[in-house]
Amino acid sequence: MRRPYRVIVNEDGGRGFLNYVAPLTREQYLAAVFDVQVKDKPIDALFWCGLSNPQGAAKYDTKVGERGGALYWPRIEQAWQWHLLKTRDELIAQGHDPLAIVCERGHELGKDVWLSFRANDVHHSWNPKYKGSKMTRKYLEREDLRVGPNHGRQAHVTYAPFQWDYAKQEVRDFVLALLSEALLDYDVDGIELDFMRQAFLFAKSDTEIGTRAMNDLMRDLRRVADEAERKKGRPQGIAVRVPSYEPACAEAGIDWRTWAGEGLVDVITASTHQPTEQEADLAPFVDGCRDTGTRVFFCLEPSPAVPHVTYDRTMTHIYGGTPTGLSTENYRSMALGAYQQGADGVYFFNTHFMFERFDTHTSLEFLGELHDRELMAGRDQRYIVSRQPPRYAHDWFFECAPPRPLPKWVTREEPEYTFVITVGADLERAAAEHRLRAARLRLCLAQVTPPDIIEVCWNGQPLKGAFEPPLVPGTWQHWYAIHFWISDLATQDRAPKPGRHEITLRLVHRNEEIEEGIIIHTAELDVRFWHRPGMPHAVNELPGMFR
Repeated sequence: MRRPYRVIVNEDGGRGFLNYVAPLTREQYLAAVFDVQVKDKPIDALFWCGLSNPQGAAKYDTKVGERGGALYWPRIEQAWQWHLLKTRDELIAQGHDPLAIVCERGHELGKDVWLSFRANDVHHSWNPKYKGSKMTRKYLEREDLRVGPNHGRQAHVTYAPFQWDYAKQEVRDFVLALLSEALLDYDVDGIELDFMRQAFLFAKSDTEIGTRAMNDLMRDLRRVADEAERKKGRPQGIAVRVPSYEPACAEAGIDWRTWAGEGLVDVITASTHQPTEQEADLAPFVDGCRDTGTRVFFCLEPSPAVPHVTYDRTMTHIYGGTPTGLSTENYRSMALGAYQQGADGVYFFNTHFMFERFDTHTSLEFLGELHDRELMAGRDQRYIVSRQPPRYAHDWFFECAPPRPLPKWVTREEPEYTFVITVGADLERAAAEHRLRAARLRLCLAQVTPPDIIEVCWNGQPLKGAFEPPLVPGTWQHWYAIHFWISDLATQDRAPKPGRHEITLRLVHRNEEIEEGIIIHTAELDVRFWHRPGMPHAVNELPGMFR
């Protein structure tokens, strides 16, 4: 790496290919990639996802792999794939290789550009009827390179048989050739191996030999990167995106400690697969990379696990949240929590969700502050405890991983539950300096009734709080008896310091006429400051909430 990074944006390769009517001109395509998420923003690097296995499918003019979908072109089955292939291939026919022009424009803007390679991304291609940009002739013809039915993973991980088997030398050689081409023949600043699209590289029974084989592949890649550095006259980086639940790395055959210890990688991003993970224990990565030169990033994945209030009992219930996407305050809190644990920076994946799919941040304005911890620490924040989605959390993939902390039933048999929330700003200091307006702990509870008695503790000490709506006969409530228990820590001289804090809910008494317990759906700490002139007010604040 030429310089230390603070903010990395992963561009999934779809901007300009999928979100605009084809064909695009060179300038139209580059504007789609850069104008919203890169230009005039303090990000350091764009990781452009233009290559994926197990197909060796490229969005650029590779001579080693294949242009994804080329075996079907010029006739394609689906319109959304036609737009991608049409723009890509017309750009190439005009002499504008997408990877080459993305590197050129990024460097003009003062940003580094890396090629992001999805190591085993089989979404779409696991469908035998799929005919699109993620399919290649080699993948169809070489079924012997796949892991196959004896993968040994959990039964619901139905894509595992269709992944390529990195325990096979031919697969690793192909990957080395693909990434060598990118490093040596394109003006990239590095390459990323994204092991989170999707997890697993080989059969469970081959984990030991596969791990050793992957270590050898990473050593070979480092030698190629060093060769490219000599050729270009500037450093060439290697990055990896790995499970944020650190024990899962070993289960997947990802020996990141060896990679960092031997100086093979420059960036390790601790990440969820999907959806949003509000926080993770980054200590193993921070401690393991200390004094190695490898920088640790935390992935902010915006695919929501926390939509707004809904009447579906299986969903979460965020009080005053955005319709589908996360709020600016939430992104601040996720970044602050990572910095508080010692992370070097933050990494955005699926950034387009925010300005395309959800339309919550049409100009991605929050990217202008996530590099500045002190700036964010003085602005409104919303810390949310990670919530278990129906699928794709770490425990969905990895046998060793626990479920996320919430939701949780609290019953007569198990009347107490303790979980942790990480605060990334010094709210105690802000309160002492009279800058803190509120620090509201908000628990979304379901199945509650007036006879119920609960106690909520912060780091073991009881809090004063009340239900909203009031839990009294005759008042309105959400279906399934949903109420929010709210306590303002700022008014109780309990504003927290940075760090991990325990929240405990005790069911002191349960309505005798009800058999089941209550549900803690979500927990969030909503932090608000007294705003100064010229300082932007918080978004998504309910009218009159603190007035």
